[in-house]
Amino acid sequence: MSDLLSIGRAALRVNTRALEIVGSNVANAENPNYVRRTLNIGDTTIYGTTNPLYGNYIGTGSVAVNGIVRSSDQFLEAATRQTGANRVRTEVMVQWLDQGEIALANNQSDIGSQLTELFGSAEELSAVPFEPALRGQFLGDIEDTVARFNQTASNLSATITLMDGAAAQEASELNGALAELAEVNEKLRPTRPGTSQHIALLDQRDAALTVITEKLDVEISFGDNGLVDISRGGANLVAFNTVSPVTFVSNAGAAFDLEVGGAIQPPPTDGTLGGLNRAQSDIAAVATNLDSLAVQFANELNGWQANGRTDGGAVGAAVVSQSGTAASLSATGLTADDLALASPAGVANGNILAFVDLRTPGGTEQQFEGLVLGQAQNLLSARSESDAATAFDRATREARDQVSVVDLDREAADLIRLQQSYEASARIVQVARETIQSVLAIF
Repeated sequence: MSDLLSIGRAALRVNTRALEIVGSNVANAENPNYVRRTLNIGDTTIYGTTNPLYGNYIGTGSVAVNGIVRSSDQFLEAATRQTGANRVRTEVMVQWLDQGEIALANNQSDIGSQLTELFGSAEELSAVPFEPALRGQFLGDIEDTVARFNQTASNLSATITLMDGAAAQEASELNGALAELAEVNEKLRPTRPGTSQHIALLDQRDAALTVITEKLDVEISFGDNGLVDISRGGANLVAFNTVSPVTFVSNAGAAFDLEVGGAIQPPPTDGTLGGLNRAQSDIAAVATNLDSLAVQFANELNGWQANGRTDGGAVGAAVVSQSGTAASLSATGLTADDLALASPAGVANGNILAFVDLRTPGGTEQQFEGLVLGQAQNLLSARSESDAATAFDRATREARDQVSVVDLDREAADLIRLQQSYEASARIVQVARETIQSVLAIF
């Protein structure tokens, strides 16, 4: 009878623990960092002897808890981390390349449309070269074009500066996740596997790994008892409980760098930092090309002016000045009388008629349209890549979630099953008690 009581009591304990696990699953159904738990139940074995003259006997006793199990698949988790890193990289690229396109558009006051107006003013002026109003309009369009070069350069510079700030913030959050992982490693080492504390620490570990991989492409190495080391480019970022932080380094005119221990790391290729690095590289290239266009515009305009003569017969002076960048482009302040509209031969509109010759496939106007088109194509490509990465990540997460995520329908079924098992265990205890009482009543 005592064995029967022990069996019933042990079954009650196991069922109570299993009900607690189901309750924890239900309570954390909306927690994205929670992995479903199950109870690993085994049997206990009884050893004994019936008589010294006979051998030992072995029989099944009751049930016992062997430990708590996480419903996790390491291969699906690794695949999800990879697809998640690809997804956020493409999302960040789309976000910032779109900002680059907005910077070039300059609130629908782009350089290309202003250059078109400038050529239109030149055509009107060529018909009436001595009209003061038309001369003033032509000079005004030149100044507006210069201003748009300046503003567009400022827009691109501001976008790059914002990207630097975003990258610095991402690096800071990455270092926070690395430090958290080191703390989890330190707690994991002495913790016994299969316990509630160990399972909770593994959840924290995986949450930190998700943050890290969504920031930067790294190499992950798993050790005993769930410990993790992180490295990149031959440098250790996390070695047990030691962290080597990642340092953000801004580069003027180029994409930012990352350093670990004072050594420059290879450019990031995945995660938010990878997306920022690639987008910033593209936008920095656009800014460099814009600087080249500003120099070309100044040379074309000043070259045209130098080929003409003013009303007084003087050689045309420079209309704009520059020092190699779009931001440095400026008008020299010429007046309407300083415009060299006449040809060297004395034809009053000879040189202004030649202004249209600047409108060539290799001219500033067409080159700027090519720059805008190239940026638009980069953005379109990034959006297509983002759509594909999002779909792939969704499929991978669905496969992972079928294993790891809490399903309330399944938990409800487990609650019913465990309730029935609990009632059966209680009935065993009740029968044992009633049997003992009946035996005792005989005496």
